[in-house]
Amino acid sequence: MTHPRQTQNPTLDLLRTGAALMVLAVHAGQAAGLGEQTRVGGQGVLLFFILSGYLTMASLDRRPAPGRYYLGRVRRILPLYWLVVAVRWALDAGLYLAGGMPAGAVFGPEGPCGPRYLRYLLFLQMWLPSDNWALWNNRSALWTMSAFAFFYLLAPWLYRLLAGAERRWRYGGTAAGFCLLAAVLAGKGMLGRALEQTLGRLPAGQVDNISQFSAQNPVMELYVFLYGALLFFAVREGQALAFGGFCLLLPLLTGFTRVAFEGVFAALVLLAVCLPCPLRPESRAGRALRFFSGGSFFLYLAHPLLLSLLPALPAGSAAGRWAAWLGVLGLCLGVCYLVYGLFIRRFEALFAGR
Repeated sequence: MTHPRQTQNPTLDLLRTGAALMVLAVHAGQAAGLGEQTRVGGQGVLLFFILSGYLTMASLDRRPAPGRYYLGRVRRILPLYWLVVAVRWALDAGLYLAGGMPAGAVFGPEGPCGPRYLRYLLFLQMWLPSDNWALWNNRSALWTMSAFAFFYLLAPWLYRLLAGAERRWRYGGTAAGFCLLAAVLAGKGMLGRALEQTLGRLPAGQVDNISQFSAQNPVMELYVFLYGALLFFAVREGQALAFGGFCLLLPLLTGFTRVAFEGVFAALVLLAVCLPCPLRPESRAGRALRFFSGGSFFLYLAHPLLLSLLPALPAGSAAGRWAAWLGVLGLCLGVCYLVYGLFIRRFEALFAGR
């Protein structure tokens, strides 16, 4: 067996930073009036999911005990995520109170800052449909955190399944991964239609944005995480070429109507893992890249908060909108990485026990 490069890979750091920048780009585009022109940036979420699948399998390969793995995920994810949610809640409360809404209405059972906000703390925003998608399912673009939590809970058992197949048969982990991914892809459409039909039978007004809630449910997004998990075992078992062919062939066979971005992103991660990186991790450029990669999670979580504080940008010419987009992009990057460097790194280190 060959073992994939698991740590100190600057190219993976670059891809992680690029994924965060793609998501920032689409949200900055919305703020600048360039929603359609920058819409493709939203696909950066898929790159995040694939990277998570690969890196999670690599982490479990080094330390397969579920308890240690879960503890590591809790230390890495929860403190920063809960901090961002708390700031979002406090900001919302201040805005509603400043707008004249009574405190009882703001914090009451049905209020915008009431008990229903707990769904975000518990990662339930994409498991519980609501009558207000923007408030209760995707406040500050947090819908993906439900998916990440689901993936991380499932990961140790997925690793055991694929590693067990690897021990029993030659190329067993890759074969089992391909079968599992094919089954999930085949059932994805039927599951999505069933979920939409079920929610559509509820009384009008009870569920907002049914199609998006159904499409972005964590179970519906699981196949993207599986791409990354399968990539790990394919590289380790010397089946990288077969995996790369699958990633590029499936979109071709479907006329690029299915898994096109997923295939391209998985191929990019595959190249990052298999090809030597000329950048040394201990070099100045390598350390700078690790800094930006390390702050990508905070950038991903925090930039919607910053964008919500910006005043509405006036409509202008196409050139003016692109100039505004660059300004918003630069502002978010500067503020988020300044806060990360001065505060968040120390905050994360405190909970990581370093």
